Amino acid sequence: FEYAQDSNGALFAIDRYELDTGETHRVTAGNGGAVRPTPSPDGKYLAFVRRERAKSKLYIRDLASGNERKIYDDLDQDMQETWAVTGVYPNMDWTGDSREVVFWAGGKLRRVPVNGGAAREIAFRVADDRVVANSLHPQVQVAPASFTTRMVRWAQMSPDGRQILFESLGKLWLRPAAGGEPRRLTRSGDDSFEAYPSWSRDGRSIAFVSWNDGRLGQVQTVGARGGSPRTVTREPGHYAFPRFSPDGRTIVLEATSGGGLTSDRWNRDAGVYSVPARGGSPKLIERGVTNPQYAAAADRLFMTVQTEDDKLQLVSTDLNGEARRVHASGDLTSDFVVAPDGQSVAFRQNYEAFLMPLLPGGQDVAAATEKGALPSVRLSQGGGDFIHFSGGGARVHWNIGPTLYSADARTIYSNGYKPVTSGTNLSRTLAAAKPRGSVALTGARIVTMRGADGGVIEDGTVLIQGDRIAAVGPRGSVAVPAGTPSVDVTGKTIVPGFIDAHAHGPQGENGMTPQQNWSAQANLALGTTTVHDPSNRASEVFAAAEMQQAGLILAPRIFSTGEIIYGAKAAGAFAEIGNFDDALAHVRRLKSQGAWSVKNYNQPRREQRQMVVAAAQAENMLVVPEGGSLFNMDMSLIQDGNSTVEHNVPGEVFYDDVLQFWSQTRTNYTPTLVVSYGGPGADPYWRARMNLWEHPLLTAHTPPATLAAASARRTIAPEEDYADTWAAREARKLADRGIQVNIGAHGQQDGIAAHWEMWSFVKGGWTPLQALQAATVMPAKTLGMDRDLGSLEPGKLADLVVLDANPLENIRNTDKVAKVMLGGRLYDARTLNEEVTGNRQRQPYWWEGSGNAAAGRATTTTHGHRH
Repeated sequence: FEYAQDSNGALFAIDRYELDTGETHRVTAGNGGAVRPTPSPDGKYLAFVRRERAKSKLYIRDLASGNERKIYDDLDQDMQETWAVTGVYPNMDWTGDSREVVFWAGGKLRRVPVNGGAAREIAFRVADDRVVANSLHPQVQVAPASFTTRMVRWAQMSPDGRQILFESLGKLWLRPAAGGEPRRLTRSGDDSFEAYPSWSRDGRSIAFVSWNDGRLGQVQTVGARGGSPRTVTREPGHYAFPRFSPDGRTIVLEATSGGGLTSDRWNRDAGVYSVPARGGSPKLIERGVTNPQYAAAADRLFMTVQTEDDKLQLVSTDLNGEARRVHASGDLTSDFVVAPDGQSVAFRQNYEAFLMPLLPGGQDVAAATEKGALPSVRLSQGGGDFIHFSGGGARVHWNIGPTLYSADARTIYSNGYKPVTSGTNLSRTLAAAKPRGSVALTGARIVTMRGADGGVIEDGTVLIQGDRIAAVGPRGSVAVPAGTPSVDVTGKTIVPGFIDAHAHGPQGENGMTPQQNWSAQANLALGTTTVHDPSNRASEVFAAAEMQQAGLILAPRIFSTGEIIYGAKAAGAFAEIGNFDDALAHVRRLKSQGAWSVKNYNQPRREQRQMVVAAAQAENMLVVPEGGSLFNMDMSLIQDGNSTVEHNVPGEVFYDDVLQFWSQTRTNYTPTLVVSYGGPGADPYWRARMNLWEHPLLTAHTPPATLAAASARRTIAPEEDYADTWAAREARKLADRGIQVNIGAHGQQDGIAAHWEMWSFVKGGWTPLQALQAATVMPAKTLGMDRDLGSLEPGKLADLVVLDANPLENIRNTDKVAKVMLGGRLYDARTLNEEVTGNRQRQPYWWEGSGNAAAGRATTTTHGHRH
């Protein structure tokens, strides 16, 4: 017997497979479905689990008559609404005489007669001890006075090997390859961001994309010595990866559409276009392809395309998009780069850079890392991004984090290859953007989060100097220096800034960082001042994090794992781990790009997951895993020393064995109630109970069509069916035993999802104060930020939220945000204009002022000091 989903995928059914004929026959399904088939030894009965009004019950079926009846009414909830690949309910069995079914329910083993009678408990007790690995929560310096850039993007060695061109903090820089200080490439008062640089073959010109949220993107060129750029594209657009033809007469580029983080104006069919280098309108070559590039000839263009079976192919066409040839393909390949002489092709797989010959003609050669049809050489040791060639194809380059590496491409097969272990460091150390003035907030109720009772101060004062809290206490106890600006917040409540411990969300589009990321700003406007994103594109999230530190964009503080260390074989995402050195290489790759945490996800074998933990701890990094709704994996993640468990552990009740075990570790818990396993979560619950399109802060910071599409039509289930309630209830048992439990909004709905987390904790039995702790002091401890964040105390960062109503009386008041302070700068929540501490003004969002050519980044002035 086996079980599978029925034809419409809605309910599970039990089938019988005939060993003699190979035929499959349906045994039972019906309302409530059927799972966990367990036949009796005498072959007369089938025990199984069925749902009645969404609750799990134990049934038996008489196989001769087909009659079915319920024999036990109080099972634990089955896991049909999770990824329960090992089964949706614990195994059952029969007594040898086929008279009783033996099963698990309510944390006990039980037996129930088939022919009627009460169930009896099978008494047992296990005294057990386990070796538990210690988990680390390294302390993070949240806001140092200076920082060193790590996310250096699109590094490009000049054709003659004398200069290195790269992007950092939204601008392009040139640096002598022999050493020296970098200098800005362009001279312009324009505040646009610059990206995707590339050299002409003769090394005299550079093409790049200039981006301004109001004016959109333009392909521009500038001389190799720098200076004022010249615009090539006659119309604005969403452009990327401009590259010169070998003769320098044409530039090919990618073009896509906006409407997400960026404007929906000038949308084009996604594909590859060409434009005369002297200027003109982009002309479509082919749809659905990416990464245009030339080899030696100007009449043939190479591109990449994702096939229906998820392979990346390297193809070429003529300049009309015709006469297509396929040159190479790879199941797990994420990039192809053709040498200018057409002799070699580099590819990226398992985050590493490889090189192999490029055959003439149209043979499709597998991009194999070993034992392929053509020899391939692994170039990088620890990651290879932004692969490119110089010297006409003589040398191949790649970088990881801020370091650029190089190798000889023409002797690599004949002379043998010794892995390159050193390169050119392109990082820069810069001062972080910090205010220098003082401000006092007076008259509010202050929930300091000091101590178990929240340290509430009625009619208090918070004095801020620079980016930190200088004093906090009752109004009369805080000495405010003469001349300090004061903000009267009488009648309001101040709480620490919210820390979203599991905060996915877009930080760029195709690598481009918008000047105003409305998603990030919606989070900030609703009080989230720090995010930890446990899965994002490294080249986007760490670029945004550095721009936030430098004061170039307005956003919460951004911390991330970068890409996950993913064990499933997925193109562009697979992180293969065969030994500890592999795990260490992946951890160090992410650390070099800006990560201080790593995500341990879906490595198929336990020792592989243990290697990730050991490697992260060796690098003094936080390690956060997902168990993929598998209870046994979650328990092993706790035992093996992971810093947290992300997403709720499946199972409606945590029994004493789990509580005793977990509470003796230092593994904390981020249950992400918004996307609970086991049933509908907090997202559908609260979405169905709010008119999000009427929320004053969401409507101020979210595209109207996006907000309406996500919330206007909603589904609803009976109150008792929502899994976030029991997930919160069980998490409270852990919190009461000393485990730190954190909010994790999962990027479900920008701005409001963090509040849904807090509200659902209260729905599950937490007090409002306890829910606020899960949004402040608990994640600060979990993430190693509690020296700087999580409570309002002297010396800590001035990250706080001013609320119009008291959340201790009603947790639903947390989204009534009047003002938010981030690092000592005070912003009005509705406008995100800076008040008192400076004069930074938010520019119109793309849907508000898409025609406004000045809709770019504002300059900030605070107390007379430029930042």
